[in-house]
Amino acid sequence: MLKIGIVKKIVKLVNGVYRYNIKSRYQRLNPRSLMINLTYLCNSRCVMCNIWKMKPKNELTYDDWVEVMKESIFKDIRNLTISGGEPLLFKDYVKSVKLFIDSMPRLKQLMINSNGFMTNKLVADMKEISKYCQQKGILLGANISIDGVADVHDSIRRIKNGFDKSAATVVRYKKLAKKYGFNVTVSSLLLRQNIDRYQEFVEWLKKTKTQGSFQIVGFHKTFLNNKETEKDLNINSKVIGIFLKVLKAIRNSKDTDDISRYYWEDMINMYENGGVRMTPCSFLYDDFVIDSLGDVYYCLSVKPIGNFVKEKRSIVEIYNDPKNIEFRKNLSITACKKCNSGCDVRNAIIFDFKHYIKFKLTGKL
Repeated sequence: MLKIGIVKKIVKLVNGVYRYNIKSRYQRLNPRSLMINLTYLCNSRCVMCNIWKMKPKNELTYDDWVEVMKESIFKDIRNLTISGGEPLLFKDYVKSVKLFIDSMPRLKQLMINSNGFMTNKLVADMKEISKYCQQKGILLGANISIDGVADVHDSIRRIKNGFDKSAATVVRYKKLAKKYGFNVTVSSLLLRQNIDRYQEFVEWLKKTKTQGSFQIVGFHKTFLNNKETEKDLNINSKVIGIFLKVLKAIRNSKDTDDISRYYWEDMINMYENGGVRMTPCSFLYDDFVIDSLGDVYYCLSVKPIGNFVKEKRSIVEIYNDPKNIEFRKNLSITACKKCNSGCDVRNAIIFDFKHYIKFKLTGKL
């Protein structure tokens, strides 16, 4: 079994390197990774996000998703992330997750994001989903967002006892995972309000034996619609010193592998030296996003490239529109230069390959 696993990893690597470095030069790649923002309903009040202020109307229903999933663009999807809002608030949540799985015959990995506040329902639903993934041979991941210990998390999410609720979900998820074999992770956003208590959070992860990851706060006119919060939340000259210490601590952590270390080295260079992003991005190749309002994105850091509900066009047409393809080509010299997002960077770094090998040999980006 170990040899089979190694062979599969080698095949995936070779295929990815070929796709990103050779095939993409003469042929448009079919998307292999997808994020579905299932609803914009949310039971959090995050300081860094305005989604909870939305009063979404005419969101896609389960029956609508049944029609959407008939499109051919989903047939080659290998990695799916389900997010929101809080996806658990969608009326037909579990039913929809099963629909997505059944509509993607080549799906290998499924990640479900949540804020973790609705512990009992989360555990019940995850049990059903994990059993279904076992039957289908899909690797399932459950991610809970926690931005600090106790009052830190509560003040950022602005939910009373929010940390206790999310931490309880993590504990119960991990018990369930032992039986049904899925992966439990916690993701944390780094912003001005929590970086001085980074070590406290790391100690909590160690104490609870929980796998954690970090993302740097970003500000966008679309999706999060949080540009007006930048002056209050972004890293400024007063905290840049401690922020850089945190980035270097993550880079040097034994829990950070060499591939991810490339990205953190890049972020240090951006914030310390004013450098431009060197980390490759899979959203420039084969990742995309669709949401409950019909919007299609190449990347959530930039504007939607179309709306399949309003325009009465298929997602395939929008995704492959020559104007949109040209827009995506230009992202590497426009929005990408100062982008700090760590979304799905591991695959991009591995598949881009030449940059990673240089970093591995020289220690330089």
